[in-house]
Amino acid sequence: MNILLTELGLGTLEAQACVTDWRAHHHIVEQMPMERIIGYLRLDPARSIALVDAIVCVADSAWIALAEDDDNRLPRVDSPLEKALTLAEDVRNLPDNCTMRDGRKWKKIPIAIFTTASTSATWLAQTRSHHATVFPVAHPTAALHKVQTLVDDYHERVLQDYENLGMLVSVAKGRAQISTALRLKKDESDFYYARGDRRNHKGWVTIKRDREGLRADVELFAMLLDRGASEREMHKFFEEHPAILMEAWLGIPISHRPQFERPKDNTADYSFSPILGPWDDKTIRLLEMKGPAEKALLKYPRPGFTSKVHRAVDQVRDYGRYLRDPANITAIVKGLGYLPDESKLAVLIGRAPKSDAEQEAWARRQSELDVKVVTYDEILAKQVAHLHDSHPYRLIYGTEGYPLAPPAPRRRTVERR
Repeated sequence: MNILLTELGLGTLEAQACVTDWRAHHHIVEQMPMERIIGYLRLDPARSIALVDAIVCVADSAWIALAEDDDNRLPRVDSPLEKALTLAEDVRNLPDNCTMRDGRKWKKIPIAIFTTASTSATWLAQTRSHHATVFPVAHPTAALHKVQTLVDDYHERVLQDYENLGMLVSVAKGRAQISTALRLKKDESDFYYARGDRRNHKGWVTIKRDREGLRADVELFAMLLDRGASEREMHKFFEEHPAILMEAWLGIPISHRPQFERPKDNTADYSFSPILGPWDDKTIRLLEMKGPAEKALLKYPRPGFTSKVHRAVDQVRDYGRYLRDPANITAIVKGLGYLPDESKLAVLIGRAPKSDAEQEAWARRQSELDVKVVTYDEILAKQVAHLHDSHPYRLIYGTEGYPLAPPAPRRRTVERR
C-alpha cells in the first residue's frame, strides 16, 4: 500500500511507531502535516501525479485545545479527533476533477482515524457511516491490518467501477489487473475521472495482489532471471507488475518518460516520482536497465565493473544532464508533470556477486561511483522478503504449478472466486 500518514495532538510516538512498522512490512509511507493536506489536495498540482491508497490520521484525543468563538469570544473545546473528522469531511467534499495519477478521485479514498478517545460503540458506528472509519489506537501491526482491510474493500469497489466503465478487468491467481479498452462507456464514474488519468500503459497492469499473486510474481521473476531473459522481457514484466519497482525505489515507476527533445527520442527506461508528487521534494530518480544475463563484474586481473556497466552509467548520467537542458523543459513537464530540481541515478544490471571477494570488489567499485548499480537479485530479494514475513519460503518454479515454459497468452475474461 501507499499510505499518506498525518497526525494531530500528542500522537507523535504512535505515528512514528506506525511509520517504522509499516515500512518494515514493505509499504510506502509518507507523512504530511494535517494543516497542509487540504491545501495540497485543492491547490497543489503535485496531487494530480500522486498515487495513494489510504489517508491515515493519528489523533490523540487526550490533547485539548481552547479557542475563542469569533462572535461572542466564548471559549470552546477543540479536540484532535474533531479536527481529524473535519479533515475527512473536507476530503469528501473535494471536486470530482481532483484526481491522482491514475484518474482515481481523491474524495473517494479510504480514511482511517486512530484515536485514544473513550467513545461508545454506537458513536463509532455512526462515525464509520459518514466520512471516515475511526479505530482505537492499536499496535502498529494490528493498525496496519485494519487499514489493509479498508484498502482491500476500496480496491474491490474500484475494480467493479472499472468494469462498469468498460475497462478490461482480469481477477485470477491472486492478481487483479486492468487493461485499456478501445472506448469507455463514459469518462467519469463514482471513483474514476478519465481526464485525470496520466498513465501511458498499453497492456495489462497489476493494481492489486494478495499473497498468492505475490508468490506467482516471485516465481515468474526468478524464472526470468535464471533463463537469462532479455532487457525487453524484463521491462515488459516490470510494466505489468509496477509494484516491484515501486517498492524497490519507493516511488512511482514511469516507463520511458520523459522523451527528450535534445537529443531527440532519448529517454530513460524508468523515472521514479514520489508517491505524493513533488509537494516537498522535487527530486527525480532515473533508472537505466540492462538484462539480467549481462556480466557486471570482472574477476581478473583487476576486479571491477565491466565495460557494459560503465556504458550504462555514462548513459544514465547523460539523462541526468538532459534534465538540465532548457530545450527539454516542455518534454520534461509533459512526461513527468513537473520540473525536477535534482536527479538521482541508478543502473539495473546482471546478477548479484556470490563470493566474499566479489562482494568486496563490488562494494569498493560502487563507492567510487555517483550512480547506484543494482542487481536483479536485490530486487527479487525484496519481493521474497514479503513471503518470509509469515514463514520461510522456497522457490518452486519448475514444478507443475510453476512450469518453466512461458505463460500462455492471457484470455481477456474475468475470473472471480
